[in-house]
Amino acid sequence: MAKKKITKKDPEGNPIKIKIDHRTFITVRTEAALKMWLERYPNAKVETN
Repeated sequence: MAKKKITKKDPEGNPIKIKIDHRTFITVRTEAALKMWLERYPNAKVETN
């Protein structure tokens, strides 16, 4: 089984979670990274807590 990566929280705010498909989540820290992933995967959804 693959090890899970542990991400550190951004000191300026909370990380942003993106759901790429039914089982894939990506965590990004910046708005630029969010924009890049949403351009690559137009069906991706931003998850809110």
